[in-house]
Amino acid sequence: MADEDQSKKAKEDQSNKKTNNPKSYQVRKECIKRKSMELATLCDIKVCTVITGPNGQLQTWPDNLDACKEVLDLYSQNLKPEKKHKESSTPVPEPEEEQGEKDLLTLVESKLTAVNRRIRFLENKNVAIADKGKRKIIE
Repeated sequence: MADEDQSKKAKEDQSNKKTNNPKSYQVRKECIKRKSMELATLCDIKVCTVITGPNGQLQTWPDNLDACKEVLDLYSQNLKPEKKHKESSTPVPEPEEEQGEKDLLTLVESKLTAVNRRIRFLENKNVAIADKGKRKIIE
């Protein structure tokens, strides 16, 4: 029992050392910044990373705060719901829940159709196998 308690404490101490280690934080921070840069380059998208250090300091990637603010503004604009205009003649987009339900229904219907096709195929295959011994081939 005492050995178990000591081993638990040793594991907790070891994990605390890893998370509180400034070198470990530095390595992880650089990795996050590198991955953000790769994501922005490879996917051709705007990326901003905000990292809070163990002592509460904030660091960003890219280092230019104007670029970070631009990405954050784009993000906040995408979170705002679109206003519905009564006078507009353009169709009003459906709420996301209804669109999601329609997408799910379409998916389920397509899967059901595929399953029904497969059942018919297997039924026909079984009939053909059962009839194979009874039928005579006429040439």
